[in-house]
Amino acid sequence: MIYTQKANRSDTVQREIKRVIAKGKTTFQDYLFFKSEVHGVCISLDGDIQSCESDEGVYHEALVHPALLAHKNPKTVLIMGGGEGATAREILKHKSVQKVVMVDIDKEFVNLCKEHILSWSDGAFEDSRLEVLYEDINEYLKNTKQKFDVVIGDLVDVDDWDSELSKLYAQDFYKSLKKCLNKDAVISTQAGALDTTKCTNHKKIKEVLKEVFKEVKSYGVVVPSFYHLWGFLIAGDSLNKLALERAKNLHVESLGVESINSSFIL
Repeated sequence: MIYTQKANRSDTVQREIKRVIAKGKTTFQDYLFFKSEVHGVCISLDGDIQSCESDEGVYHEALVHPALLAHKNPKTVLIMGGGEGATAREILKHKSVQKVVMVDIDKEFVNLCKEHILSWSDGAFEDSRLEVLYEDINEYLKNTKQKFDVVIGDLVDVDDWDSELSKLYAQDFYKSLKKCLNKDAVISTQAGALDTTKCTNHKKIKEVLKEVFKEVKSYGVVVPSFYHLWGFLIAGDSLNKLALERAKNLHVESLGVESINSSFIL
């Protein structure tokens, strides 16, 4: 059995499925968990690979640690999405963190992750610092009184910029988010492939963030199972240059981060 996915306008990636673990549809999306000979357990949502066991750590470390290290003392963190639990896992490695709120709309998918890839979260779901809420992130931002030092956007990538999904990367969305931030807050988000063509998604998200935050920087890391240099964005109104330099060196035991292996472009 072969899993086929469009990589870009001209290329297609085919993956041999060794075994289907789970397949179906939640209220919000189609899902497929399958075993690959090369990448281990792989997760696809609506036909797009989200994470693979072989290198999910590369993606999640890149998403989380630059923002956490760029903040002088992160205590409260918001995760937008993050169903696998791996984003929470990386955040909770930071000893200064006292409260993490993970808002994911799809409880069925989170439960599937707990059933089939519980090891990826490495105990995060049982950590008393983590609160998991199953609701629309837009509604949460509208109603919450909580303020955050760091926000991590682990939301799905956008293919159609005329779709409802694109609103998760719109200017109004980030303006709503900004109202929930403490002074000197830092946000990071996945921001699409840094491919050899136009990097359309990355550029769109960066342009939107620049309308809302004073400083926005791109960075990237190769995620082998994505077959791309994958892009991320870090943003804030007062990004500390020394802190960003520090974030480039991710072996920082004094911050309680003991197992970070990736390197980044900031």
